[in-house]
Amino acid sequence: MSEFSDRVKTQLEQFNASVDQVINAYRGLYVKIKEESNKQFDELVKTGEAQLKAEESFLEQLKKDVTAPFDDVKSSLDQLKNASVGLVIKARNSGESYFEELVELGHSKVDEVSESAKEVKAEVKKKVKAAKKPEAAEADE
Repeated sequence: MSEFSDRVKTQLEQFNASVDQVINAYRGLYVKIKEESNKQFDELVKTGEAQLKAEESFLEQLKKDVTAPFDDVKSSLDQLKNASVGLVIKARNSGESYFEELVELGHSKVDEVSESAKEVKAEVKKKVKAAKKPEAAEADE
């Protein structure tokens, strides 16, 4: 039984040591946060004082900072609108010229295509007649 109690005692000591470490870590975190927040606060005060000395007022600077992204978006939307109108016009012009090219090509090839169609038609008729002959012979029997 003493072996079991020794193990429990060792584990309890390890647990207590871990708890002490966690408590010390939280204390250290608190001190670090306090130090860093003081530094950041001091930096913010310096920046605010520098802004007071600047020629531009805080409200004017704030207005510029707020409206600048919207101006960029408005400019981008204007560019997109112009690009889409240009695309439609270019597609229409290209479509008309492409259609004209197709008409010319079709006109120049119509005789050639007609001849090919006639040849295919003649071949199909021959195959149909050849297929009908055995059927007619079977029907006579």
